[in-house]
Amino acid sequence: MLVDVLLPLNFDQTFTYKIDQKAEVGNIVLVSFKNKEIIGVIWSLNSESLKKGIKIKKIIKILDLPTFSINKINFIKQMSNYNLIKKGLVLNLFLYKNGLKSFEKGLKKINDFSEFKPKINLNKNLNSEQEDILKNIEKKIDFKKYSTNLLQGIPGSGKTHIYFEIIKKALEENYQVLVLLPEKGLSEQIAKRFKDFFQYEPAIWHSGIKDKIKKKIWKGVFKNEIKLILGARSALFLPFQNLKLIIIDEEHDASYKQEEGISFNARDMAILQASIDQFPIFLVSATPSVETFYNSKNKKYNYFSLKNRFNQSELPEIQTIKLTKENISENNFISELVVKEVKNYLKTGDQVLFFLNRRGHSTFVFCYKCMKRLECPKCSVGLVYHKRDNTALCHYCNYSTKLERQCKDNSKCNFKFYGLGLEKVFEEIKNKFKGYNADILSSDLTEYNTFSDKLKNIEENKTKIIVATQIVSKGFNFKHLNCIVAVNCDSAFLGNDIRSSEKNYQLLSQLSGRAGRFNKKSKIFLQTFDDKNNIFESLKKFNSDNFYKKEIDFRKYSNLPPFYKFISIVVSGKNSFHVQKYAIQLKQTLPKNEFIEIYGPVSAVISKIKSDFRFRLLIKYNPKVTPQAQIKKKLELAQLPKNLKLQVDVDPLNFV
Repeated sequence: MLVDVLLPLNFDQTFTYKIDQKAEVGNIVLVSFKNKEIIGVIWSLNSESLKKGIKIKKIIKILDLPTFSINKINFIKQMSNYNLIKKGLVLNLFLYKNGLKSFEKGLKKINDFSEFKPKINLNKNLNSEQEDILKNIEKKIDFKKYSTNLLQGIPGSGKTHIYFEIIKKALEENYQVLVLLPEKGLSEQIAKRFKDFFQYEPAIWHSGIKDKIKKKIWKGVFKNEIKLILGARSALFLPFQNLKLIIIDEEHDASYKQEEGISFNARDMAILQASIDQFPIFLVSATPSVETFYNSKNKKYNYFSLKNRFNQSELPEIQTIKLTKENISENNFISELVVKEVKNYLKTGDQVLFFLNRRGHSTFVFCYKCMKRLECPKCSVGLVYHKRDNTALCHYCNYSTKLERQCKDNSKCNFKFYGLGLEKVFEEIKNKFKGYNADILSSDLTEYNTFSDKLKNIEENKTKIIVATQIVSKGFNFKHLNCIVAVNCDSAFLGNDIRSSEKNYQLLSQLSGRAGRFNKKSKIFLQTFDDKNNIFESLKKFNSDNFYKKEIDFRKYSNLPPFYKFISIVVSGKNSFHVQKYAIQLKQTLPKNEFIEIYGPVSAVISKIKSDFRFRLLIKYNPKVTPQAQIKKKLELAQLPKNLKLQVDVDPLNFV
């Protein structure tokens, strides 16, 4: 018998093999491809007769693993088509290599999954508002029917408690449940809450988990022995056998979008999977994406909303501090009013968080002798000075250098440092608040292994001052945190990001929600040069409806998402002329009509990354049409020169 096998490689096509035993579509098989053994999936049974002179290889064996269901095959096809990704690359996401390759050896010995079995907590610790929401959810939700549901609530309203109850109901019916989280760090603290509620160590899946544990979780999932998984976006591709509920916490978070390699949004693909497999999915956020909010208001999604904090604690007071040249200087970025208020909070034993979403010490390094900025030789960006290592670093290609550069007159450059980074804020804080333990949390300064220790010190109130990037804005629960200072609220508006208002509102709102969660008067200080900005009024009143209404009206007027959609195509290569020439040729082949417009090619915002010049085409289309199939065909026909690269991003979040 002949069968067509899809391989986890950069191909859309399948490859034909012979097999002498009974085989089914979806069987996981071991085959030889280019003299290497590789794992694939039987995609279809081939009815064509064998042509003379063509030698067809035999399948080595069918692996003793669960077959890919028709629904899973359909999901791979649809994910591939929508995101303009080769089917083989989508399949690759499902094949955890270390698990499959060692199946014959190590995995066979793993059979005890008792440590990952949650206990059903019969107690409901809900307030009256939560009880009403839960009853409403239970009326509308069927674990065998598809629905997308938005659970929105102000920070501290107890959204997690509600989805715990929904999870509990799914587990009682013996279904598998996936909870997606945007950050590795957040999974650690959420895991503690799961442990307290379900009285077990939850199975956590992300890149920081050791391979030995991953193998156990992977097998436990496909054996249907592990029912509840917490994980980052890659957890969506685990081999679930009876998945009937997905929860996406902080659904608005940009971390769900994979941008390197193949591009896709894990949130949107989870919704696609739920629609194919027919089960409910919950999007949870205090500040949902504009698209999600719009879909809920248009009744495409079910909408559930919590208006009050769980323990009736007061919402924090939000105060804008207008920055001027007079109240800040080169080494003084925290206004005197804020310093005075912070000292009052510290004296009463409270914690204070200083927030700035800029890594490093100084974002602009300049020499006045030669009048040149210190720039990355591989990317069209300036280097950021990191004082801890005394190096200048590129945040795009990780190029780093010591602060030495040949200047004119055979001397060295005399660099001056400008721009505000987290390390510079930390220096100022240590100087102004002596005697208080301070710590810094940033992805480039906090190794994953030490993150738990830092988190523990914060939770136990040993660390009094936290200086952090947005790593702390996502779902963390700090009992003693009652004062937050956003050092510079304007940086997110810089550049030409169409979502800048949305992202800044979400970030500052989530940040504000970290304070005063345990019945204590709390205050948020927003330092800004533009205190009249519309989003600050919405933040002060905790009125998200006001913000979303204005933002949706603006998007509609400007023909932006969700009213129109985008597909970004970036062509890159070492020779700028060749890149631009190919981009122009490619544009001529792409479909264009009354529903589809194509802009560019233009030099990308960051015109060079890792020594590759970049030109962008932007396809804008009305959601009434779905041009992916046409575009995919055109991209397949357009022969990409070997010296060029093509990056396709459907529904892009960033336009760098």
